[in-house]
Amino acid sequence: EHKAPVGKFTLVATSPRNRAVKAAVTRAAAVVDAVNLTRDWVNTAPGDLPPAEFAALATAAAKQAGLSVEVLDDKALKKGGYGGIMGAGQGSSRPPRLVRVSARAGRGKPSLALVGKGITFDSGGLSLKPAAAMEWMKSDMGGAAAVLAAVVAIARLGLDVNVTAWAPMAENMPSGTAQRPSDVLTTYGGKTVEVLNTDAEGRLVLADALVRAGEETPDVLVDVATLTGAQLVALGNRTSAIMANDDDLQKA
Repeated sequence: EHKAPVGKFTLVATSPRNRAVKAAVTRAAAVVDAVNLTRDWVNTAPGDLPPAEFAALATAAAKQAGLSVEVLDDKALKKGGYGGIMGAGQGSSRPPRLVRVSARAGRGKPSLALVGKGITFDSGGLSLKPAAAMEWMKSDMGGAAAVLAAVVAIARLGLDVNVTAWAPMAENMPSGTAQRPSDVLTTYGGKTVEVLNTDAEGRLVLADALVRAGEETPDVLVDVATLTGAQLVALGNRTSAIMANDDDLQKA
């Protein structure tokens, strides 16, 4: 009873060989491919997208675009002092990852760091979510998907910027090994955090990744924190909450 999905879309232009038209089509194709890649990752069932598999898919996409990739597994994260990522993911049998993907435009070019929340499934941990609130928590890695796909698009378009995406990936699950309310974690860089609600795990993984990204002194650092509950309560699901320490950057 449903129409079949669109299989092909044809755009007819009056001047297909015009340089501006070609550039517009090239840009549109790169952006659409990146959006679809992000959607495919977000729509993947959480059982099929643990942190290790998500990292592997990100690595494949990045290498296909000629980008450099670095993946820290749980042993490297523990050794490196990434207590936020490790704490958020310690309740799962599927350990966390931190993925770094970068595209270089050359020395002296502006530098951009993108950090995206990559919680592959968010049960809330021991501070368990209600069942209805858990149904769409496979989407809690949308921030990581967006920043990873953005770097691929930036590389395809040859934009004049050095850009690095950081994707901290973890599965927030309740178990005998999960972090507990009142636990104290030491995040990357040495700051300590007392955990009061294990469903506030996004800020933990982002804290590690933001500090690590800042060590490379980018000109601009942007983080994407998907499914932040307070934002939805305040603004609903059609308005983005944006905070910045630079008004011009925020307006841009």
